[in-house]
Amino acid sequence: MSTLEIKDLYASVETKEGRKQILRGVNLTVNSGETHAIMGPNGSGKTTAINCILQLLTYDKGTIRLFGEPMAPTRYDLKRRIGVVPQNVALFEELTVRENIDFFCALYVSDRRERARLVDEAIAFVGLQDYVKFRPRKLSGGLLRRLNIACGIAHKPQLAFFDEPTVAVDPQSRNAILEGIRAMNERGCTVV
Repeated sequence: MSTLEIKDLYASVETKEGRKQILRGVNLTVNSGETHAIMGPNGSGKTTAINCILQLLTYDKGTIRLFGEPMAPTRYDLKRRIGVVPQNVALFEELTVRENIDFFCALYVSDRRERARLVDEAIAFVGLQDYVKFRPRKLSGGLLRRLNIACGIAHKPQLAFFDEPTVAVDPQSRNAILEGIRAMNERGCTVV
């Protein structure tokens, strides 16, 4: 079964010079359990494609299906099954590591006991056990990336989008992040 299916996707954005076509006739199928990389140079439309898939950006034409269903801005039933780790670290500076993960997990999981269990698992998964009471400003770049990942995947999504998760991190942190993504996929998560 395909987890993600894109057919004939076109998207343009407004620039200072006028409307610029970013995506032209993109077709993509990602089957359940696969890991798929969207590659290209800066400005080639990778993040635009992800934003169109998530319905965060209006596209000109095309179809997007997730889990065999048409995706739309109000398809919260589908969005609950998705995890997103954005390119730019998106955290609350005033919250601790644990509080950040709990906040984002709460967007998907209302039961406190279940959420506490998932938060603990996410902390262990990214190796932040020694940092749970730290605020983001006290973390290194690699630890911030790991926290960003934990916030995006704590609810155990079936499909996870990682937008340049290893940018600006040291080789050791990069390897730990990539091993974590591989482990997620081995546990059944489809990864893009």
